[in-house]
Amino acid sequence: MSTRVILFLLALTPALALAQAPVTGSAKVLNASMRAVLLVNRPVKFTEAEWLKMMEKPVYRSLYPLRITQAMLDTLDVKELDIRYPYVIVRETKPD
Repeated sequence: MSTRVILFLLALTPALALAQAPVTGSAKVLNASMRAVLLVNRPVKFTEAEWLKMMEKPVYRSLYPLRITQAMLDTLDVKELDIRYPYVIVRETKPD
């Protein structure tokens, strides 16, 4: 391997380590649209605080994809939704 490649990889290593750092500061603040979608998708077994804290971690985001309906897309500002979460569009269920 050439010395240029080795130097490039050595210079790239700290950048990769910083990319894995957790989100801190104001980036954790949820806007109203994102908070509404998260709370609608909250399972009954979790409290609101537990659910919001749990969904900050990437591993739980992948385990619990957020279900959204067409009505939610019509009423919420879609631009405010966080792209880090996986979304699944579902049909609306009519109450009996």
